[in-house]
Amino acid sequence: MNRFFGYSLFVCLFLVLSASKSRAEVVEIPEEELSQETVLPKFDFPESVKNRVVVTAKKFELGTYLGFNISEPIYGQGKFGINLGYHLTETAALVLNYAKWNGGLNTQYTDGLEIAPNNLDFTRIPKILDSTYLHYEANIFYGKISFTKDLVANNTIYPIFGIGQTRYQHKSYKGIDFGIGQKVYFGSRFGLRADFKFQYSEAPSPFLGGRMQPTQPKPEPSDFRDRWVLSSILDLGLTILF
Repeated sequence: MNRFFGYSLFVCLFLVLSASKSRAEVVEIPEEELSQETVLPKFDFPESVKNRVVVTAKKFELGTYLGFNISEPIYGQGKFGINLGYHLTETAALVLNYAKWNGGLNTQYTDGLEIAPNNLDFTRIPKILDSTYLHYEANIFYGKISFTKDLVANNTIYPIFGIGQTRYQHKSYKGIDFGIGQKVYFGSRFGLRADFKFQYSEAPSPFLGGRMQPTQPKPEPSDFRDRWVLSSILDLGLTILF
């Protein structure tokens, strides 16, 4: 036991003395030999998507949809429309959007204002007819969704930017809109489409002091004051590539 202890002590002293005598060696590299810039790697085939099922580049798109102005308190919220677009590339498309508004009133709110003591007659306000917008869509995502083990759909997500006009019975009002949309394709051509947009546009005010009650003089559509309105638009429909 004593011999083992003495041997161990000798080994420890040897390691300590050896470490104390060692010296760190400094390696100097000339500055001109150091890298002065970074270079990104280059790939021979920079393909982000392989085996794309839905090919959109250089193709037309036709769709129909139902839309809702979910933030409108007076005018009817519903519309019916069509989309006609052309895909410049796999990531960019121009789409012409036309909508025919139902022309009614949002009875959820107007019914309470048409009875006493307000007695407001909203049939006097300017009638909304239709709207036409030109949109730019930028496809930022292409992927797949698995609904079941055997049912797989392809989908795209795209921001929307547009400019256009909304037509009333007496005047057309300009506007812009922006939002985001998604298409889910079942196959290579047919799909479902959902767009949500904020629309900032001019529109006639649905209120006109001293002219809204049945006993008061009936106003002309041009008597209503113009104002800018921010609306929330939701469109749901079908689409086909050809």
